[in-house]
Amino acid sequence: MTQFVVSARKYRPTTFKDVISQSHITTTLKNAIATQQLAHAFLFCGPRGVGKTTCARILAKAINCLQITATAEPCNHCANCLSLSSNRALHVYELDAASHNSVEDMRDLVSQVRYVPQTGKYKVYIIDEVHMLSNAAFNALLKTLEEPPSYAIFILATTERHKVLATILSRCQIFNFNRIKLEDIVTQLKTIARQVSIGYEESALQLIAQKAEGAMRDALSMFDLITASAGIGGTITYANTRDHLQILDYDYYFKCTEACLTGNIATVLSLYDAVLRKGFNGHHFIVGLAEHLRNVLVCKDSATLPLLEVTDNIRPRYAEYATRCTMPFLLKALTRLNQCDIGYKSSQHQRLHVELALIELATAHLSIPKSTIDPLPKSDHSQEAVIAKSRSADSARSSLTRLAQSNDTLDHLALKPVTSTQQPETIAIPNLASLKASLAANKKSNTPDLKKKIENGCDGEEAISEEMVQTCLADYRQQLKNNGCIAAYHLMGQPIKIEGSVVTISLINPVQAELLQSLKEELLPTMRKKLNHPTMNVQGILVNQIVPEKPYTDQEKLKYLSKKNGAIALLQERFMLEVAY
Repeated sequence: MTQFVVSARKYRPTTFKDVISQSHITTTLKNAIATQQLAHAFLFCGPRGVGKTTCARILAKAINCLQITATAEPCNHCANCLSLSSNRALHVYELDAASHNSVEDMRDLVSQVRYVPQTGKYKVYIIDEVHMLSNAAFNALLKTLEEPPSYAIFILATTERHKVLATILSRCQIFNFNRIKLEDIVTQLKTIARQVSIGYEESALQLIAQKAEGAMRDALSMFDLITASAGIGGTITYANTRDHLQILDYDYYFKCTEACLTGNIATVLSLYDAVLRKGFNGHHFIVGLAEHLRNVLVCKDSATLPLLEVTDNIRPRYAEYATRCTMPFLLKALTRLNQCDIGYKSSQHQRLHVELALIELATAHLSIPKSTIDPLPKSDHSQEAVIAKSRSADSARSSLTRLAQSNDTLDHLALKPVTSTQQPETIAIPNLASLKASLAANKKSNTPDLKKKIENGCDGEEAISEEMVQTCLADYRQQLKNNGCIAAYHLMGQPIKIEGSVVTISLINPVQAELLQSLKEELLPTMRKKLNHPTMNVQGILVNQIVPEKPYTDQEKLKYLSKKNGAIALLQERFMLEVAY
């Protein structure tokens, strides 16, 4: 029985032309080999399973090949190529930085660099997952990486470039690997399926490629699993692939979307319960539903349609739901699902957490405002236009009447009513010039009466007396004292001044002004009710206090003491004393 070799190793590319979806890198490396312009250090960056280590091995094989082709490809037949293919080459060292990340490991590597290669032209060091090295290990490698011997070449590979020190990046040629395209993965899987003589469904291979997320190694690992399930001479089916890869069927997501659009909460909760019974957790369902609605969103515009990575038989259904789902609904649903995804792990009741999100999705269409615009009238002679004009005229007449009454403040001012003709199209507009003149005359003639009314208070309001205000403030002060508000208690004891309907309280500092502003919300309603004066107001005014000047010079000190004690001036006068300052 021969030992089984997984497809990721068995079908690993051995030449640059076999590398998939990385032509921008393979072309550059082949040109560098052909022109003999090889750098001494390379850094391969990119996601997992896209060919970083594979390209590093092919590069090491090509620069040491004894019979390199005209296109800078390794021959795979010479002794150096065969030794590297069988992992017994003495001139190529592969190091896993995840398990060799200490300073001692890097020092051992640096000590080996000074020995020339026993076979081949170059000594190649391939350091995988280089971002796992410690800072001290990076620093130990710096000098050798900057000025290695002419026969030494370093190839570093990482999936997290941002974790590599900037001093390392500056010493390397950096190559960024792309994710492998969905169609390229499907094409490679078809080729391998034909080589192993196994049948397949197109949708099954597309599902594997979609699940791989651009990583060929992941796709080949899943392909081996499904192939073993199908058996020798079997067929890779969509249903079998879906079950083994634990992928929730699209039907669940489409049914959930349909229930959300119709507002059927019971169907949404029943679908979620069915998903849980199949062994999927709530987080898996939420992430899948968000991806599903994202696919619906990208289908709404032809410019984003290439972003839809699904099987061909599903695309028409996405196009159908893209026309039914509104943009506000999709944005609100995606936002809510993202919030549910973030808070899922920290939730104490994860099922309820997901169910609440689904209920909000099912009722999302109820909270989306529908903007309605009234149609414009087709012509001025239509019935709607006549009614609109009549309403505008009535509104104008009522506004003018209110304006006259507010500026007049007298009861005997009467405006003549505005009359309109029998035809609704004709609107009688009042004479604004005569109205303005009438208002000015009435205002001028009644100014003394108006001032008198302001001084005596409005109708129905009692005049404010200082005694009543003091009594009201005293009651409020006692209430503040009982509540322990000492600062407010002293504030209410400050001198007051009454001018019309305004009570002015003298304030000592700006702090009291802020305190009075906060007390007015409680003080004003109480005083207006007790004084029967709904329009009264309370304000504060800062009083400039005279700050006594302090004496600083000798003359000022003598003058200050003389004012306090008259005997000093008398003594100075009797004895004719002169003060020497």
